[in-house]
Amino acid sequence: MRGLKAILVAALLAAISMSVIGCGGSTSFTSAKVYYYKNEDYAKAENFAKMAVIDEPDNWEAHLILAMARAKQGKFAEAEKAFRDAYTTAPEDRKEDVYNNQHSFFVDNYNKGITANSTMDYEEAVEYFEQAVAVEPDYAKGHINLGVAYSMLKEEDKALGAFQRAVEVDPESVDGWRNLGITYQARRQYDLAGEAFSRVVALAPEDTDGLFSLGDMYFNQKEFEKALTYYNEAAETRTDDAALHYQIGASYFSLEEFADAALAFQKAAALSQQDNPELYKDAMYNLGVSYIKTDRFEDAASIFERSLELEETSELREMLGATYGKMGMSEKAMAEFERAKELSGE
Repeated sequence: MRGLKAILVAALLAAISMSVIGCGGSTSFTSAKVYYYKNEDYAKAENFAKMAVIDEPDNWEAHLILAMARAKQGKFAEAEKAFRDAYTTAPEDRKEDVYNNQHSFFVDNYNKGITANSTMDYEEAVEYFEQAVAVEPDYAKGHINLGVAYSMLKEEDKALGAFQRAVEVDPESVDGWRNLGITYQARRQYDLAGEAFSRVVALAPEDTDGLFSLGDMYFNQKEFEKALTYYNEAAETRTDDAALHYQIGASYFSLEEFADAALAFQKAAALSQQDNPELYKDAMYNLGVSYIKTDRFEDAASIFERSLELEETSELREMLGATYGKMGMSEKAMAEFERAKELSGE
């Protein structure tokens, strides 16, 4: 029912603060600047910048030119190393300039990845997000979106690796932990999924998705009492969430607490009637069954009769027949069973 990964759809804005590089330095450094800024010949700029950093290993601006020239050529992993060298050697008041230039290349590729995602070109999205995280590997959003794109391509091992990297570089990334939990849950690694969703709840107590996800995880493991703990806590805030109330009903039903199940299914049906017909039909069916389990046969018959007005199925006819039988209405029961056979082709 649930489990779609949350894509970060908003594109990032680049914060570019190009350094105003002075006229000093070696001949190689001067040539690197000319080829980068004036001629836009990034291959030659790279070559001269490489010589400049050999001549002047503490020249942070030479490292920066080398990094940007490599990035312009798509050599993002090599560029990232040069950006790190530039950041390390730059004076405190220029470190932000280095980072902003590095981040601008991340943003350019990240935004292209977002665009590709929006057109469902996930292979292209992977390419751009890979480039983004290559040039700035410590920015969690890049890894999260890379993982989402891999998931859409059904490459779950690579998706898992991307989400793991996201929380490694940013242990407080709620979206990173959430997507990691969803991926673990899909792989039936429930202990790890529980740890991830617990981190979501710890980092963002107001984020009821984390509670809902923990409930789902325990439900899938058939630990229904634990599932109810988290579902009910989420429901304190999400009072109008039909899917959540359906899961509460399913948990109570599994625990054979049918009266409580009926209350939850009734609420789920009321909330889903207008905008979620499939959930509404499921909730109504389970509400009818819950009524049978609590000997409320007239209520059950009413639910099945209303459901048949929306869709006639052999299963609904059989359930209505069984309900009529419980009420001592033998002729009506037999008529429903005969109709059920007709619908099933018997």
